[in-house]
Amino acid sequence: MRLSLPLPPVVVLCLLPLSAQDTRPPLPFPGLLKQSEREAGNPPATYAAMLELDAQYQASPVFAAIYPEVRLNYEEFLGVPDAGLRAMSLPALRSTPSAGEQAIPDGYAPVEAVTAIARAAAGTRLVIFGEEHHLPQTRCLYEALLRRLWDLGYRWLAAEAFTPDVMEEGFRVPDYHAGYYTMDPVFASAVRTARVLGYRLVAYDTSERGPPGDGSFRDRTQAENLKRLVFDVDPGAKLLVIAGRGHAAEVPPADGWTPMASLLKEITGMDPFKLFAPTMSERSTREEEDPLYRYATAHELVKVPVVFVEGDSRWLGSGNCDAYVFWPRVKVVDGRPNWMGSVMGRKRTAIPAALKRGEELRLVQAFFDGEPGSAVPVDQVLLRAGEPVPALMLPPGVFWLRTLDAQAMVAGPVEVTVE
Repeated sequence: MRLSLPLPPVVVLCLLPLSAQDTRPPLPFPGLLKQSEREAGNPPATYAAMLELDAQYQASPVFAAIYPEVRLNYEEFLGVPDAGLRAMSLPALRSTPSAGEQAIPDGYAPVEAVTAIARAAAGTRLVIFGEEHHLPQTRCLYEALLRRLWDLGYRWLAAEAFTPDVMEEGFRVPDYHAGYYTMDPVFASAVRTARVLGYRLVAYDTSERGPPGDGSFRDRTQAENLKRLVFDVDPGAKLLVIAGRGHAAEVPPADGWTPMASLLKEITGMDPFKLFAPTMSERSTREEEDPLYRYATAHELVKVPVVFVEGDSRWLGSGNCDAYVFWPRVKVVDGRPNWMGSVMGRKRTAIPAALKRGEELRLVQAFFDGEPGSAVPVDQVLLRAGEPVPALMLPPGVFWLRTLDAQAMVAGPVEVTVE
């Protein structure tokens, strides 16, 4: 499992070394470009600035390694369907599993993931879901899972991605202050669902670095924060934690790093049900995929997100997690991934002609009626000159739509109702 490497909303500015002849201003961290415009509700301002400075970032000794990942993050947030797959092929994230296929062990059968998770959640008070930050598909279960867990008495939702803003009394809808990965509309929609249901939201990550040589400081602080903010307040609490990647692992690796999940189990005495989402998912090439995933998809065992179960209590996972979530291969239809319809129940919605005008890079956004333009939208897609126009994917409801460019709104608002 890989350690999560979050890209927090506040990053110390790094200065690009300048030669005596170089009069260009220093490059900031790419995610801080046009920050005020983005936080006011105009994310294409940040993305357009990245594109304008692309060559400088690619050549920067400070940012060349991290810039492609940040840019692809923004493309994921802006609805580019293959951005996550391209990110997972970057050198820092690319996996090199063994060749061929590995059969699913005898006796294990696929069970629809939310059903399987709910069954396990009924026997504990702590569920930890390790997502893949670069694959919005690994978030497509959140809304359905939150509803099922609510029926089981779960009332707390904690996410590594959250900032303390989500715990403020006046917090209503996810905006660009709520967290970095919550800029993904799929994640933001889960936050909306949690708020409507009545979950108490908890930000538990830390920006402190800890003493030199203490590689577990962040995870230890995360676990302590969860205990203090949830279980010390409500000793009988039932909690869903959305963590990044290996922070959801229970067994410390050989290098001495101790993941949050293992520490939380130790200090609370609770045995969490731990899920790991990144491994069993599609990659840009078959060579990058896990042999179990190659086998399961080749044998049509993964038609919906599933967990493999033997009997009532044996799950197909690893030594670090109780169960892997297996994700279907993705088909892109009208510029959008099919899981937005098949798993999330969204409807393909054509962009009104009035919002298509223009030639520059533009972003079409959809908001629930009554929500401000400073919120993270329910869905959004990029429009580029000369490329097919993608569809919006929306749940039932009344929405207002607009088109933005890097400067400001260029078209809208237009009201749309989805039955």
